Amino acid sequence: MNLHILNDEKFFDPFVKKLEELDLLDNNIFIVKENGPLKFIKRKDLVHGRLNNKLLLGDVSKYDKVFIHAFSFDLYRWVNQHTFNELNWMIWGKELYESKMVNYPLYERRTKAIIQRIKKVRPVMSNYYRKAEQFFFQIDIERVYSKINYLLTWITPEYEYAITHIKGLKAKHKNFAYTFEIDTETLSTMYDGEAFFKNQREGNLRCIIGNSGASSNNHFDALEKVRAVNFKEITMPVSYGDQEYVTHLKKEIQKRYTDKNITFVHEFMDFENYLHFFNSYDVFVSNSLRPIGMGNIWVALLTGKLVFMNSKNLVFPYLQSLGLQLYDVNHIDRLDHIQHKVDFESNRTIALRFLSKYRIDELYNSLFGKVEKKVEWS
Repeated sequence: MNLHILNDEKFFDPFVKKLEELDLLDNNIFIVKENGPLKFIKRKDLVHGRLNNKLLLGDVSKYDKVFIHAFSFDLYRWVNQHTFNELNWMIWGKELYESKMVNYPLYERRTKAIIQRIKKVRPVMSNYYRKAEQFFFQIDIERVYSKINYLLTWITPEYEYAITHIKGLKAKHKNFAYTFEIDTETLSTMYDGEAFFKNQREGNLRCIIGNSGASSNNHFDALEKVRAVNFKEITMPVSYGDQEYVTHLKKEIQKRYTDKNITFVHEFMDFENYLHFFNSYDVFVSNSLRPIGMGNIWVALLTGKLVFMNSKNLVFPYLQSLGLQLYDVNHIDRLDHIQHKVDFESNRTIALRFLSKYRIDELYNSLFGKVEKKVEWS
């Protein structure tokens, strides 16, 4: 039996849907960290309980495997208190790149200025986080990380970065990827060649920057990089993320970019509606320095969009090494030339193969299926 520790997040429903499809649900128990009503999880019937219910959990070492979905700050104490047969950390990104364990560069110059302005006006940390931070410095952090057996991420450079920069972390690597609400083959069929990028004049092209209102998207710096391109429209999805950052971002854009048609999408859409929205654009720009919004990049590749990324992002050379044709956002001023070079069908084929239903099913069966007990022969 496996135990999953997770947040109240929208990823949960497609994740358990995949487990259900593979007849793996009965072998997995789900515990939500937060107390209170569930806001994002729809399959509430599958939530076994909350993390603070020690009686319900009992001896954690009785589980074959424990999976932590995002190793957030408030789990250090919990891991420190327990022993495990096998502990797995599914990297979400924020808990790695924004943790105190590493000093990862997240912001480019213009975004950094916005962040510094916000920090000056934000109130002092709440008592909860102040106490948590005090605890962070009191325990043996290396011992906590040494308990992790496997790091789960499909991004090999991300694993290598974590294992190099976090003291005490000696975990081995296993591949894992959350699924879309529909598998990639179905998604690709829904948006066939007719939806692919059509070589056309700059003035007719529409562009999406970033995946959310997270400041690590470096929206403001991205705008400066694409300024030379005559896009018909530039839009930024900001339905979730840091809303205070979004407010400051919008003020800066309104002051400096009166000559551009820049819009914001505040409405949260379900996957089907988001696909319809996404497909009406031609170019996707990811200016983050860390892996974020990778689902958007895969959707862009599967639906035949032109993709530009920040070349300092550790996943950029990795994606190129797979044979994918995506480009440094600093070269977006050469868009007219680049658009004629890209083999969009090849991009889709590689993306399909990488996240194929067969491959995902294999991963899920090996990770979340029953552990075969070894027979002792006397």
